Amino acid sequence: MKVLVVDSGGRGHSIAWKFKNDPNVKEVICAPGNAGIATEIRCENARTNEEFLALAKKEKVDLTFVGPESPLTNGIVDLFNSENVPIVGPQKRAAILEGSKAYTKLLCREIGVPVAEFEVFDNPDFAKDYVKNIGYSVVVKADGLAAGKGSIVCSNTEEALYAIEQIMVKKEFGEAGNKVVIEKRLFGTEISFFVFTDGENIAPMPVAQDYKRAYDNDEGLNTGGMGAYSPHRLEGNELAELVSGKVAIPLIKGFREKEGIPYKGILYCGLMLVDNVPHLLEANVRLGDPEAEVILPRLITPLSDISYQIINGVLKNSKVEWSQDYYCDVVAAQGRTRQMKNGKSKGWYPGYPARYGKGYPISGLENIDDNNCKIFFAGVNFSETKGLVTDGGRVLHVIGKGKTLQEARTIAYENIQKIKYEGIRYRTDIGKE
Repeated sequence: MKVLVVDSGGRGHSIAWKFKNDPNVKEVICAPGNAGIATEIRCENARTNEEFLALAKKEKVDLTFVGPESPLTNGIVDLFNSENVPIVGPQKRAAILEGSKAYTKLLCREIGVPVAEFEVFDNPDFAKDYVKNIGYSVVVKADGLAAGKGSIVCSNTEEALYAIEQIMVKKEFGEAGNKVVIEKRLFGTEISFFVFTDGENIAPMPVAQDYKRAYDNDEGLNTGGMGAYSPHRLEGNELAELVSGKVAIPLIKGFREKEGIPYKGILYCGLMLVDNVPHLLEANVRLGDPEAEVILPRLITPLSDISYQIINGVLKNSKVEWSQDYYCDVVAAQGRTRQMKNGKSKGWYPGYPARYGKGYPISGLENIDDNNCKIFFAGVNFSETKGLVTDGGRVLHVIGKGKTLQEARTIAYENIQKIKYEGIRYRTDIGKE
């Protein structure tokens, strides 16, 4: 069969790579992809839902798999379904579980899924009055899509007031900040829990540990993710049954009963375990990034089989198998570099997740240990004179594989040290427990 993967970054590369190694798949196309992905997988420059559909029909693809949230919240599944083109993912209405944090929190409160105490505000003055009068630290979240950066963890009232100003007044996340969710900050063990679902049944995925903060020791601003590893020490049937029973199944069932449509595809539950009770921090409607880069390499069952079981509503009959190998993803990001114009310095780019430079040549990729290390390309472009160059805040995902977490971690760090480009920066504590 022929498969189209809709994505342009490291997650998309990991999905396309998994399909490339699927025994049922003869060809994979990634759209729009990037120059790094194109070194091993065909990429086509489609960027809108209509262009993705036109490409799928032109190429007569048998299956389309969507990586990022934006096409889903913009209705790509509804569009493909209207043309009877097979696609994995939730319909536009179902994608509201990620498209609106307020909707999801209110639904959880209504159906009894554990969440932190919260309130929703569309007026910044009311929001500020609220944080001045509560007796605990909070997390301030932009209601809409903010590329994984719309949640600001606050340690005190001053930080919360500043976060409200950033999101609602200065509009640092655009229209996503028209409304905010302000919730009590929870302390416990944070994990990423994913399930495949056909709208009735679920198949849990392995558990991953994600690292959101920009710097070591969980310092700095939130990012899209600076690394991850899997398996997590808590992974197992006991945790899977706990989270499935308390969060995933009730949320899928509650949404179906409320809206009258099934939620199909992948559901991500960002959780905080507090006294062995899983509290839902956020829901996403697709694979995480960087979690996909450490979960998909563990998948033994063909992803094509799972995809068709989701589409046809027969996931109940599936037993999804996973490897017990460890994978550790260290993200090479774009750090601090000089801002140059006409050969003269104009100051500094602070680096991801703030403003960053682009176009720096990448070297050392030929020295990577291909047996135990895989590079998934994120923010990469091609220059006729420089070859592969940086083109994003997160540039590369360096994945180490091992029989233990320490072994996987060691391989990832040994290999990332071989890679060079101006301003390269990465956390040194991914997988360090």
